[in-house]
Amino acid sequence: MTHLDFLEKTEYIKKLINTGNTGTPAELAQRLNISERSLFRLIKTLKENKNPITYSRTKQSYIID
Repeated sequence: MTHLDFLEKTEYIKKLINTGNTGTPAELAQRLNISERSLFRLIKTLKENKNPITYSRTKQSYIID
C-alpha cells in the first residue's frame, strides 16, 4: 500500500466512523479491498494518532469514544 493509498483509506475510515457506518471488521476490510489484518494496522495507526476508536459490538461498527 502506497502512502497515498494509506492516507485515502484512513480518511475514508474516519468518515465512515463519523457516520457510524463501518460495519464489521470483515465488511469494512472488504469495502476497502484490503485484508482484515491490514485494516487492524490502519485502525492501530489511527489510535496511535490520538483517535479514540473502539469497536461497538451492539452497533456492529467502529465508533469514536
